[in-house]
Amino acid sequence: MNEQGDDFDAVGNIPNPSGAENGESDQDGGRMRRAHRHTAYQTQELENFYLENPLPTEDQRYELGQRLNMEPKQVKFWFQNKRNQIKINSDRLENITLREDHDRLLLTQHQLRSAMLHCSCNICGRATNCGDIDYEVQKLIVENTILEREINQLYSKIPSRPNQMLVSPSQPPHCSSSNPGINATPELGLGGGTRTTEKERSMFLDLAIKALKELLELGEMDCPFGKIDSRSSKAVSLINEKYKNASNNVTKPPGHVVEASREIGLVPMTCLTLVKTFMDTEKWVNVFAPIVPVASTRKVIPTGSGGTKSGSLQLIQAEFQVISPLVPKRQVTFLRYCKELRHGLWVVVDVTPDQNPTLLSDGGSINRLPSGLFIEDMANGYSQVTWIEQAEYNESHIHPLYQPLIGSGIGLGATRWLATLQRHCESLSTLSSTNLAEISPGLSAKGASEVVKLAQRMTLNYYTGITSSSGNKWEKIQVENVVQNMSFMIRKNVNEPGEPTGILLSAATSVWFPVKQKALFAFLSNPSFRHVWDTLTHNATMEETIRIQKAKRHGNIISLLKFAGNGMLVLQEIWNDASGAMVVYSPVETNPIEWVKRGGDSDYVQLLPSGFSIMPDGVPDRKGKSKTGGGGGCLLTFGLQLLFSSNPTAELPQGYVKNVEVLMVHTIGKIKSALHIYT
Repeated sequence: MNEQGDDFDAVGNIPNPSGAENGESDQDGGRMRRAHRHTAYQTQELENFYLENPLPTEDQRYELGQRLNMEPKQVKFWFQNKRNQIKINSDRLENITLREDHDRLLLTQHQLRSAMLHCSCNICGRATNCGDIDYEVQKLIVENTILEREINQLYSKIPSRPNQMLVSPSQPPHCSSSNPGINATPELGLGGGTRTTEKERSMFLDLAIKALKELLELGEMDCPFGKIDSRSSKAVSLINEKYKNASNNVTKPPGHVVEASREIGLVPMTCLTLVKTFMDTEKWVNVFAPIVPVASTRKVIPTGSGGTKSGSLQLIQAEFQVISPLVPKRQVTFLRYCKELRHGLWVVVDVTPDQNPTLLSDGGSINRLPSGLFIEDMANGYSQVTWIEQAEYNESHIHPLYQPLIGSGIGLGATRWLATLQRHCESLSTLSSTNLAEISPGLSAKGASEVVKLAQRMTLNYYTGITSSSGNKWEKIQVENVVQNMSFMIRKNVNEPGEPTGILLSAATSVWFPVKQKALFAFLSNPSFRHVWDTLTHNATMEETIRIQKAKRHGNIISLLKFAGNGMLVLQEIWNDASGAMVVYSPVETNPIEWVKRGGDSDYVQLLPSGFSIMPDGVPDRKGKSKTGGGGGCLLTFGLQLLFSSNPTAELPQGYVKNVEVLMVHTIGKIKSALHIYT
């Protein structure tokens, strides 16, 4: 395939040799007419229509042409070219993934051959016959075969195009916070680098197949997934009731709850590419960075799948987070099993191997009950995803403000997982199929790419400053007489690229606002209101010098803002969807950002991000439905990072911390006043 410069015209369209309006050849004189260049307005309107309907009818194309001053043939060719672009870019991504998988499989094959040649008995040291297995293992293999047959009968009941899925959560009580390390299960041999025995392998596979069987039942459209309690108007999970009944003989700690949710939606990525993303832990963390700050594959368990993705089984350790200092991280160990049910329909299922409610008393660990997603291939590079999420945890360690959100299945439920996946895939599709230099005039394609990369690092650093994980160096500090729901952390930086050297302070707090998520986001992201709450502006007006729209449907925009008067530059990223809303920003120096705009490496640009995370409060209305996007209230988390001293050995005085506390309280007070909220 030729390079993009040979295959696409100035607006990213594939020239059509048969049409005069879109790349027509001129036979007179053997010259080629220049491809028609659409205006920025025409391209934007066509892009917006494509998001809603990639296959317009003839009448719709005619109406679009009339409105945009284009011939119907031009509109027709534009949509043909757009569909071809998405298919080509999807194929390119899939090709790269296939090459990576091929190299990984070759390495695994070599390791397996070496292990078989050197296999020996732990007791006598003699070579063993790899085919020798004991009676108990044989029994497990037979049981697995029976379960496989039951699964084959169940998946045929799953409809190809379900129209609606019900999010049905459980409703919880009270909490606080704690954050222990990842909880491993030694009896299952979770230690990294250890070999999986045949008996252990069969046990893992048996658990995975049973979890898959349950997930298939939950995926059926007629599954009674949830109901509404008519007396309390609360959503009650039937899954919750099932697990309560199944564990009557197990002592459960106070605060023990089970949450369950289910959601469905279209994702702009092919089925096979999604499957490979989920089975590669590094890619999975990259996609779900707002939810999964850190994860690692502890074991890749052979299942005899012959090197295909179908049948792949892994043991994974991870942390799940809600962007708030009031919600402890969830430490979870789970098996991930992948299976192709039929051509174009895959399932990825997760389940915690050792589900013991008594281990949840510390509040930082969870049991992941059978969860996962069905992925069905659709036309034009899209997939239909049905996400089911179930978890068992102790809610007594979660702050009361966030109990309804977490218990409703929104905070870490199917809605947030799916919306995060959709936003990431739409952003990937937009940035890979569009000339970035056209998205932001004045920037080269390389410069725009580096600005996007810099914004991504800024947002990730904002997350870690709110909810420190085992993967970073933030250390929580105690402050006397601190206001309620506020936390402080410090970090000593020495020659870390992309961050100033010295003592960094991170402050965060979460508060409830009696306004909708959408309304609060609109206020905080509106440049006209920036001077009301942002002390950096000094009441100056603001100009947007760079604007890159990553995901249109989710309002995901990267901007470079310039404040009049002092000339300060601020990099900002925003979005608003069912997973929540974000406004993250960081001051940047003029010379480094100019270097980045010209295509220079963004890794060394220093950032100290601050911003806001907004989520619905999760309180159900009278009909028992959680108010995911348009309820009566929302939860706002405000995070702020500052350089206290350029000396890494300096001591942080309590007085400085109190000044930061006053600044944060003052900022939130200004927001409340501007929205006419009084406490």
